[in-house]
Amino acid sequence: MKKIFRKTWRVIRKNLGSLLLFEAGYRTASFWLIMRVVKKALDFSLEQQGISYLTAENYLKFLSDPVSIVLAVLVLLLILLLFLIEVSALLSGFYHSRQNRKIYASDMLFEGIRRTFFLLRHSKGSWILCAALAAPFLTAWFLIREISYVRVLEFTARQIYNMVKPHWVLYLLLGLLLLVSFLFVFALPYCILEKKKSRKGIREGLFLFRYRGKQLFLGMLFLQFLMLLLSVITYGAALAVMVGITKIVKPAETQITTVLIWGGYIDMGIGVFTGAVQLVLSLAFVYVVYAGFHRQEQEEVHLYALMKNYAWFSKVGRRRAAAVLTFFLVLCEGAYLAAAAVSNDNVVDSLNPQAKITAHRGGALKAPENTISALSYTVDCGADFAEIDVQETKDGELILLHDNSYKRTAGVNKQVWEMDYAQVEKLDAGASFHERFRGEKIPTLDSVLNFCSGKLDLNIEIKYNGKNKGIVNKVARAIREHNFEQHCVVTSMNYQFLRQLKKIAPEIRTGYIMTMAYGSISNAEAADFFSVKYTYITEDFVREAHSLGKEVHAWTVNYRGDAKRMLDMGVDNLITDDPIMVREVQNQESGNTDTGVFELMKYALRI
Repeated sequence: MKKIFRKTWRVIRKNLGSLLLFEAGYRTASFWLIMRVVKKALDFSLEQQGISYLTAENYLKFLSDPVSIVLAVLVLLLILLLFLIEVSALLSGFYHSRQNRKIYASDMLFEGIRRTFFLLRHSKGSWILCAALAAPFLTAWFLIREISYVRVLEFTARQIYNMVKPHWVLYLLLGLLLLVSFLFVFALPYCILEKKKSRKGIREGLFLFRYRGKQLFLGMLFLQFLMLLLSVITYGAALAVMVGITKIVKPAETQITTVLIWGGYIDMGIGVFTGAVQLVLSLAFVYVVYAGFHRQEQEEVHLYALMKNYAWFSKVGRRRAAAVLTFFLVLCEGAYLAAAAVSNDNVVDSLNPQAKITAHRGGALKAPENTISALSYTVDCGADFAEIDVQETKDGELILLHDNSYKRTAGVNKQVWEMDYAQVEKLDAGASFHERFRGEKIPTLDSVLNFCSGKLDLNIEIKYNGKNKGIVNKVARAIREHNFEQHCVVTSMNYQFLRQLKKIAPEIRTGYIMTMAYGSISNAEAADFFSVKYTYITEDFVREAHSLGKEVHAWTVNYRGDAKRMLDMGVDNLITDDPIMVREVQNQESGNTDTGVFELMKYALRI
C-alpha cells in the first residue's frame, strides 16, 4: 500500500502547479455556472407555472410539474457533463505525469473536453450511467458543503430527512449509495483513457476492484481522512487570516459584519476546495491502481499533435503556446468571477438597529412554551412581542398549543381536536420543562389576552391542521373583544387564513409565515409582512419587501452572528428563543463597541 501511495503522490507532484491552476479555475467557473443555471431554471419554471413565489406550501406542486421535471433533468445532465470533463482532464494529467511529461492547465482543459466528447459519441447514452454511478462518491464532500447554498436543494434535503423515518434507514441508504458509487469509480480510467464503451468499462473496473478490494477500500479510506484533515487546517487558516485582516483594515463598527459576510464566502470556498482535494486524491489513487495492471502506449498531448505542423506553432513553441492559452483561460475566468461578484454584491446599506424583538412561543427559553409563565418571562426580559400558537379544541375553545398533539408538552398522546377544553384544563404543561413548573396549565387565548393587556404585544400564529376551518372568525372576535387590534399581529402558514382575516378585520396586521421563500412576493396582498426562516432571508428579499411597503420578520434567530446579519440586512423583527441575547447584539451595534480578535473568530466559526 505504501508503494501505491508513493506513486499516487508522484503523479500529483509532477504537474502539481497545473493541477492547482486547472482545479481552481475550472471548479470556480463551473460552480458559478451551475448556480446561475439553477437560478434561471427556477425562475423560468415559476414563470411558466404562474407561481410568483415558492414556499413550503406550493413546493410539491412546483416540483411535480412537467416543466420542473424537464428542467431538473437538463440541469442534472449539465452537471454530469461538467463532472466528466473535469474527471477526464485529471486522468489525462495523471497519464502524462506517469509518462514523465509536462502538461499545462490549458492542455488539461482541452484534453478533458476532447476525451469527454469522444466518450459521449462512443458510448451514446450509457455515459450518463457511467458518470451518475461514479459521481456520488467523488463529489460527496463537495455536495455536503455546498448543497446549503442552493436553498431549494437544501429545503428538499430537509424534507427528505423529515419524511424518512427512522433516520437510520436514510443513513443506511446513503451509505449503500456511496459504497456502490465507490465500486464504479474504478471504471472511469477504462471508459475515458482506453475509450471502452461504458458498460464494458464498468465490468472491467469491477473486476479490478475484486482483485484487491480490501486493500483498495482501506487505502481510499485513509485518503478521505487525509483530505478531511487538510480541509480543516485550510479552513482554520483562512478564517484566521480573514479575521486578522479585518481587524487591521476595517473600522470597529463594521468588523463583525465583515467577518460574517466573508466567513460565508470562505465557507463556500472551502466546499469547492474540499471537493477538489477529494477528487484529485481519489482519482490519482484510482489511476495508479489502474496503471499498475495496464500498460499504456506513449501518447502526445492531442492538441499539440494537431498543431505541431503549423509554422507559427513551431516558432512560438509548446511552452509559450500553453502559457498564452492558460493566461487566456484565467483571464476569462477572472472576468466572469468579477462580474459574478459585482452582481452578487452584499454591501450592507439597510442597517436597522431599531428592529423589534419577538419571544418565540411565548418565551420558551426560561419557561414552558405557550404558557402564562413564559409570557411573564417575556415581559420581564423586555421583548417587544411574544409569538404564540393558537389552535382549537374539540368543543371550539381557542388554546395555546404548537403541535397538533399534546404528547410533547403535556405527555398525552391525543390530537388537539380529540379533547374538550374540560379535559385539556386538567393537563400539566409544565412538568416536562422543569419540575418547578409542575401544574402549569395550557392557557386559553382569552386568558392570554387578559394577561398581556397593557404589558406585551402579541404575534398570534393561527395553526392549520385541516380540522379548524372556522378558527379565523373566532380569533378575530377574541382580538376585538379585548381591544387588542393595535397590539397584535396575526400570522399563519396558511395564506387563505390571512385572506379571510383581511375580509373580516382589515385593521389587524397580518404576516405570511414562509418556511422557504423564493421568487417575487409582490402578489401577496393579504400579507402586511413576511415572517421567513432566517436562513432564506437575503438582502434582495428585504429590499423587495421594503419597496412594497412591507416588513420582514426573521425566525428563529438564536445565534449572535445570525442576529447581527439580520440587523445588518434591515430585518424589522427578530423572532428568537433568547430575546436578551438579541438585545445585547442590538445594543452593541448601537454603541459600536470594539470587538476582540477572539470574539471575531467565534463569529467567523459561528459558535
